[in-house]
Amino acid sequence: MKNATLLLLLTFCQTIFATNTATLKANAPYVNSVQLLRLDYTAPNGAIRELALGFTSDNVASDGLDYGYDASVIEPYTNDLNWLIEDNRYVIQGVGAFDDTKQYLFGLYNEFSGDATIELSSTQNFDTIINVFIYDALLNTYTQINDSPYTVTIDAQDYTDRFYIAFSQPETTDSNDTVDSLDISGDNDNTIDPSIITPKGQLKVRYIKGLNQLKISSQNKAVIQQITVYNYNGSTIESKQNINNKKTSIYVNTTDKNLILHIKTDTETIIKQVVIGSI
Repeated sequence: MKNATLLLLLTFCQTIFATNTATLKANAPYVNSVQLLRLDYTAPNGAIRELALGFTSDNVASDGLDYGYDASVIEPYTNDLNWLIEDNRYVIQGVGAFDDTKQYLFGLYNEFSGDATIELSSTQNFDTIINVFIYDALLNTYTQINDSPYTVTIDAQDYTDRFYIAFSQPETTDSNDTVDSLDISGDNDNTIDPSIITPKGQLKVRYIKGLNQLKISSQNKAVIQQITVYNYNGSTIESKQNINNKKTSIYVNTTDKNLILHIKTDTETIIKQVVIGSI
């Protein structure tokens, strides 16, 4: 979308903001009280989209659909990033007062594999600097974009429940720790119970480059029964059943460097992120 088009949408949206509250704030330009955040998205094919998120200090808008505060996508594109509100696509979203505990969902639509980038373009009318993050719900990671853009390698598919904008993050963990929020249990019908996730250090994982193998061994008395290897998009790379041993290996001939292991033992379920080349 061209700059002029976004500017027109922003002006339109801000004008409606001002009109809707003119009777209450006749002596104060309402547009100046709207806190705005602008983002630039670049798709793997080079397509560019500009998005805006507006916070209304008196909560005249909500997290849901608000007529006059949300600007829908007029012409949906196959390579695009939009706000998702009630499963519909928007280029401008108006919400209530700024709350750093809230997150807002993106819909990322993509027909090409490659790198996608989300960049913080500007903020307006905030009294203090706010932290802005991209939350990846698949990897359970937060990446701050205040000073540098967020770049992710994606497949040619649509992502409607993975990426969010966020303004705070929980305590971070080592990237090789187990992941307790990712459901990669075969058919994805059952969510992993965090109470059965094994703490870091219960498994030893080594990668044998010449053989394209992961060697996995239990560091306690647990017997490994099943292993499934996924990439970060949730696609299955390899699976091995009926192992029944404390040590095993699994073939992983893939160009993906970041993998997720789903390991079932006789006592527990283990989910672990690994990076090929660092193990």
